[in-house]
Amino acid sequence: MIEVQIAGAGAGKTYGLAESLIDHIKACTSHKKTYALTYTNSATAKIEQEIIKQYGFIPSNLCIQTVHSFLLNEIIYPFSSFTLGDVYNDASIMMLPSNAGFKNWHLKRLKDKNIIHAESVYNIAKQIVDETNSKHNNKAKKAKVRRLLAILDSCFDKIFIDEVQDLDKDALRFFEVLGSNDIDVYMIGDPKQAIKFPQALDTFVEKVSAENYTTILPINNQTRRVPTEILAVSNSFCYEDQQQESLSEVVGELMYIESTDGRYDELLTNYIDTKQLVCIDKKNGRYTTSSKHKYAFPREIEEMIRDSNHKKDKTLFVKAAFTDFMDDAIKEDNNRAIKKLIARHLLTLNRQYFAQLHELCNSCTKNNVQFKVQSIDSIKGLDADTCVIILSSSILKYLTQNGIGKASRFNKEWKRVYVALTRAKKRLVLALDHDLLAKEDMAAVKDSIGALGFVYHD
Repeated sequence: MIEVQIAGAGAGKTYGLAESLIDHIKACTSHKKTYALTYTNSATAKIEQEIIKQYGFIPSNLCIQTVHSFLLNEIIYPFSSFTLGDVYNDASIMMLPSNAGFKNWHLKRLKDKNIIHAESVYNIAKQIVDETNSKHNNKAKKAKVRRLLAILDSCFDKIFIDEVQDLDKDALRFFEVLGSNDIDVYMIGDPKQAIKFPQALDTFVEKVSAENYTTILPINNQTRRVPTEILAVSNSFCYEDQQQESLSEVVGELMYIESTDGRYDELLTNYIDTKQLVCIDKKNGRYTTSSKHKYAFPREIEEMIRDSNHKKDKTLFVKAAFTDFMDDAIKEDNNRAIKKLIARHLLTLNRQYFAQLHELCNSCTKNNVQFKVQSIDSIKGLDADTCVIILSSSILKYLTQNGIGKASRFNKEWKRVYVALTRAKKRLVLALDHDLLAKEDMAAVKDSIGALGFVYHD
């Protein structure tokens, strides 16, 4: 059985999920395990904190994991050989080359070593349990899949999935297969915040709503976070049946600041230092969103460094080596950073690894960086009293809906704007950097955002 709950920004999804989990655990008399899944480690931590706040501790039969961890540990590692004949016993998050040939070469190298890349997790998990997949092309193979689903049914009591809009069509199909085979699955999310896969959840809901194993719950359009004054802007980015109503008693503020104002740098720095949300769609000019921890060495280079002649903790040694490399990449040119890495660890590298290391170097922002801010994608699920949106021409175009045709409604950029507009509990600030908006008529820009209700930051 599948239950789908659509709830907008600030509707209290994590609180409600924790409450549902606790009610379920209290009523559960089964030996089976209950799972609470979400997309990121920070989101799992929020669920843990909320359950502890409401219940006092994490029950022993409740497992809180990321979707990736669940699929790896409960599905792929134990069962990929059973239904697919492929063995996986480790996973990699190495940055893959943008070149398709190099990318496929690396994926094959990983598979030959029984390693699955993070990008393949959803697709492989779906293949394992979906007997309609072309890999299960005879009765014996289909029977194995059905046997596996019976095993999973004997182990899983219920699966709760938060932020379900972050899943792609393969992950959604995986959970649909479980739900249609007597494993209870509860999904909650907001399709308006589906940035990475903007149409996947909408398509999934439309598909399963007609099935007898699915219940679509009433949409929750209330928000406890976003003041009415800010909703006046963000509601124009909602589906017609998902316009939000504010339960906040705060009087919201809509403001803008300009880089020509002598206070601009000080105001932006103060917002960053006081842990307010300051975001941009992607790194640009003097604003970077890069985080070194998002990247990693190619797997083979990591193994070379692990096996080099040292007596230190291997994991910590690799992390230190990576930090040194990234620091060199920021301070110096690519070739010097790579040469230092080779000399430091006595590495022998082929041209594929050189290409990947150059991409890693290019991932580090160099020169003219003044502000470390967050990407709009990374602030989903977060909130603060103030949210500052640094306007690019693209975000400005969507914010004012200037020249946005029907075909562009609810695409990635549209949904990025909705996410950014719904983070602030009190004050929403637009930052107009004249360098980033050099091609825009600034008088027209101020007129257009003024028409939305934004006033100059005093």
